[in-house]
Amino acid sequence: MQTILIEDNEKLFRLYSINLNTYAGTDVIDRKSAREAIELLNILPNIDLIITRNKIKEENTAEDIINFLSSKNIDIPVIVLGENKNIEEQAIIFTEPVAWETVIKKSAQVLGISLEDLKKKIRPEYVPINIRFFYDISEVPCDIYIRIKQGIGEYQFIKRIHSKDAFAKDLIEKYEEQGLHDLYVASDYQQYFVTFVTNQIIQKLEDDDLETNERISTTANAYGIVNDQLAKIGFDESIVQLSDSAINSMSKMIKEKSDLGNLLKMLFSSKISYAYQRAHLRAVLGNFILSKQNWYEKTLVDLMSFASFFADITLKSEAQHKIHSRDDLEKYNLSEDEKNTVIYHAKNAANILKSHPQFSDYLEMIMLQQHGRKDGIGFDNDPPEDLFPVSKVFIIADHFVYLMLDPNVPKVKKDVLDTLLEAYSGESYHKLIKTLEFKIE
Repeated sequence: MQTILIEDNEKLFRLYSINLNTYAGTDVIDRKSAREAIELLNILPNIDLIITRNKIKEENTAEDIINFLSSKNIDIPVIVLGENKNIEEQAIIFTEPVAWETVIKKSAQVLGISLEDLKKKIRPEYVPINIRFFYDISEVPCDIYIRIKQGIGEYQFIKRIHSKDAFAKDLIEKYEEQGLHDLYVASDYQQYFVTFVTNQIIQKLEDDDLETNERISTTANAYGIVNDQLAKIGFDESIVQLSDSAINSMSKMIKEKSDLGNLLKMLFSSKISYAYQRAHLRAVLGNFILSKQNWYEKTLVDLMSFASFFADITLKSEAQHKIHSRDDLEKYNLSEDEKNTVIYHAKNAANILKSHPQFSDYLEMIMLQQHGRKDGIGFDNDPPEDLFPVSKVFIIADHFVYLMLDPNVPKVKKDVLDTLLEAYSGESYHKLIKTLEFKIE
């Protein structure tokens, strides 16, 4: 569990932090303002609780947090220290002075810790599981619950799927249509459930007879789960294994699919997320371009697939995923914090990947240089000639896919290639673009 504590008084922060961790079993993330907290929430939305001062200096901290959560339709309980009638229906408010023990007890209650649990210092009774975990399984290893809100920070958990029960995919689709993003498991079964699901998906992806459409769908789901878990806990053994299986699945389709043209058509028409669609398409196109180079090696297929899979892991919204240039930043109604997430996403992705066992200097270069800059910050619309050669291939493949997925861009291949040729002045980029004139079979 994770709690954001917005407190600019160091002594009070240490007091709350130690006791929240000790008695409520939650990790505490330090932020000094609403702006800093919102910047974090844009890349790490799966926070369990926010505790904030009503005001810090001249900032209306609590109101800024509540307004941000409301605008993004994010349901995170907020405890406010200091009276504020404007948000009393949206937050748990303590009029100061308030004893720290009172705040800790209420925090524990919101996090699902009972008074008896508080004494025993155990975890909450139920924990959320993203609904995508249920896409590729037909039975569950433990009981599954839904959460019903009864008041601010108060919930009832109702069992919906019994352990070992079989269920159809349309049940999960029905819950999604109702707006449910998470189902719940007893906290003691959290890791058991996650391991069960990842093993099921890995086993499915390792099936050589899995049909291509089903492989695309399952790999896309694995991509979503990996991103979800990375935002919560970073890399652990199960997420490393799942991401490796998904990347191998992408590479398998590229290496073994004799007709890449049909694979491209499937990817363009599949009902998968824009994020995964773009990741897989640029892996296919990137490897096609690589295959036409005189320095091509088969090992580059896996490198390109790996980079394509992880390039956008810190982006959360579809709007963020659709940004390809400085000009695109103004197309969508993004906050400054959301824009900063996009601007720094290449650098942040490279930093996260440093804890993956397969991280390498080559991979770091591709991740940092994916938008034409060596430092991984921002965009260079006309990148220099001295980038890593595979980075150049990634840049061209990604730009081609970006244009092909844009509904406002003509889909005539020659027109797309002409747009690319106009966008880049470097001779090496022109050579790579002209590679795409070959028929993809």
